[in-house]
Amino acid sequence: MPAPSPIWPAQLDHLRLESDDPKALADFYGRALGFEVSGFGEDFLLQAPGRRLIIGEGKRGGRSYHAYRLQNERQLADVRAFVQAQGLTTEPSPAAVFGEDAVAVRDPDGWLNVFGLPKPGVPTPKAANAIPARAYAARLQHVVVATPNLARMIEFYEQGLGFVPSDYVLLDEDDDSTKRVAFWRTDTEHHTFAAFQASHARADHHAYETSGWMDFRDWADHLANLEIPIAWGPGRHGPGNNLFFMIDDPNGDRIELSAELEHLPREMAPRSWPHSERTVNLWGAGWIRQ
Repeated sequence: MPAPSPIWPAQLDHLRLESDDPKALADFYGRALGFEVSGFGEDFLLQAPGRRLIIGEGKRGGRSYHAYRLQNERQLADVRAFVQAQGLTTEPSPAAVFGEDAVAVRDPDGWLNVFGLPKPGVPTPKAANAIPARAYAARLQHVVVATPNLARMIEFYEQGLGFVPSDYVLLDEDDDSTKRVAFWRTDTEHHTFAAFQASHARADHHAYETSGWMDFRDWADHLANLEIPIAWGPGRHGPGNNLFFMIDDPNGDRIELSAELEHLPREMAPRSWPHSERTVNLWGAGWIRQ
């Protein structure tokens, strides 16, 4: 039996979002999600308790990388050795928030995953208790992509990186070859990363975990005051069993506010779900990717 991946445990630390107007996108996230926005080289660094993003110049709606925070230098060294032993090619890390020894590896659709440790000296946001949205709970928790190559993505993330599958969604639950969605965890939370079968590779959404239903009320009221409408929800997902609602950013990318995400032990085997609207929303209308 192969040794378990040393990537467990890892948490999503930040993403780099791309835009043809990065200042406008950074200003939106600052208003909508309470981030403090500051210059960071040629990019913008966005920070609030439990969450941070990098936003910079690039393709509208693009993501330069997904950055996962490890626990210590020993785990980082073990991750580097593990991915190289799987025959994966590492790249120089572009994540300026992490140390230069971070491990970067690209998946079959071209998404760059970075595993590293926060670099000392990154600017710390000032306390700003008078700004309500910054005080609301919303920890950056998971990221999702759409892919035309789900079978290859499953092999890469499970065999190459050792992410642990939590749930699959299948067209036919008796036919393992009909998978259309996969959810993976890198710690006890149900998923850190997920991929949906679709017509082409693209960003799908990224999510922030709140502390409960009353946070949804506060976030929804805050967004309503900004005239930012809810795009989908509220509802409850089948896989993950979490409450959710989503909004769209100016690039058309979806942002999820989540609560009550399921926790699973590492040894628990993946479950299967039917490919239906009810799987993605137990309460009502679904979002079926095309």
